[in-house]
Amino acid sequence: MKKIRYISYAFAVMALVVTGCTQFKDISDIGRIEALSAQISVTLDVGSAPMPDNLNVKLVNFEERYELNATMAPDQTITVTDILPGIYTVTVSSEKNEHGFTYNYSGNAVNIDIVTDNKPVSIKVGASKSGALVFKEVYYSGSRTPTGGSYFRDQFYEIYNNSDAVQNVRGLCIAILNPLTATANLPVWDGPDADKYVYAGTIWQVPDDTDYPLNPGESIIIAQMADDHQKSNLNPTSPVNLLSAEFETFINTTAIIQDNPAINMDMAFWPRPTPQWLTTVFGGAFVIFMPSIPIDPNSETEVVSPVGQTAQSYRIPIEDVIDALENVGNENQMQLKRMPAVLDAGAVTVGGTYVSKSVARRVKETLPDGRVILYDTNNSTYDFEVMDTPTIRRYGAKAPAWNTWK
Repeated sequence: MKKIRYISYAFAVMALVVTGCTQFKDISDIGRIEALSAQISVTLDVGSAPMPDNLNVKLVNFEERYELNATMAPDQTITVTDILPGIYTVTVSSEKNEHGFTYNYSGNAVNIDIVTDNKPVSIKVGASKSGALVFKEVYYSGSRTPTGGSYFRDQFYEIYNNSDAVQNVRGLCIAILNPLTATANLPVWDGPDADKYVYAGTIWQVPDDTDYPLNPGESIIIAQMADDHQKSNLNPTSPVNLLSAEFETFINTTAIIQDNPAINMDMAFWPRPTPQWLTTVFGGAFVIFMPSIPIDPNSETEVVSPVGQTAQSYRIPIEDVIDALENVGNENQMQLKRMPAVLDAGAVTVGGTYVSKSVARRVKETLPDGRVILYDTNNSTYDFEVMDTPTIRRYGAKAPAWNTWK
């Protein structure tokens, strides 16, 4: 992510005809309900990024599965009509290619009650460059054992080099953000610059002892436990064998956990009593980042607690974040955001727990040499899809040469 600066613009008013998305209710379903309108305005926060040519506006009522779409100029306000009364998530997004870079523009407002006509809605829109490293596939839901029990140690997180340049993952961090599960009762963080950070409950880090180059089209697998989970003493019905994973979050807390060939990551921040990388099967919010300063779990300034609480979190500057992914428990929680829209304006869900499903980033294009470029619009609702069978190195992704045990 690049540094973000704030620029405000004045906007004039214009009206625009809006069309509904076919995957949601057709506008003819309005029936006798009186349709409403909303005035959508934006404040652009683009820093050094170029101005977008236009902005896509989406209003979604997840409860009613009703959606409206519109397009606006970046220096104008629009009137969106034909809105059914209800609670909406309003998302503004765009993409622009310039000077060899792809810039993503995104912002949203959640839980907007549109129950009166001419509702004003103001959205702050941020800009960022598409990250070279992206979450490619995340399997968090866990699986069922042959007897119907719950199994969660087969979770994995795949990071992919989506660029055309070699990337070094030395020192790369992965964090799960607080709150661990999606909720409407978000913690309140103190300080005038609190919105410049996201707040981690756990951070694991790739060792900083040597270089770990990742060529274009290669990926690394971070496994909770880098073992063959289909073994008889683990879970024969697990969908994955993770023995070829590059990294694992090794903590020997039970007899079934072995130190596998994968490189052990460093536990950089863990405030709770039992240190293990067990992410919630209800869908966590994740970021990968390169720390601009060394992580100090004893720091009096970086280790903070929400207002009125004692639970500790670690502050991560938003501008250090390379990629982000918000998962939620089910479709009714899509509006329960734990991170700002400039990192991820949407959310994705497998819809249940222990269902042996993963979320994977969609393919944007396949190059002549077979390497795929994945979508990265900073909106996981549209960048990701649910996969019935978790698969490491999907779409022909390669393992790095330094993985000699693959």
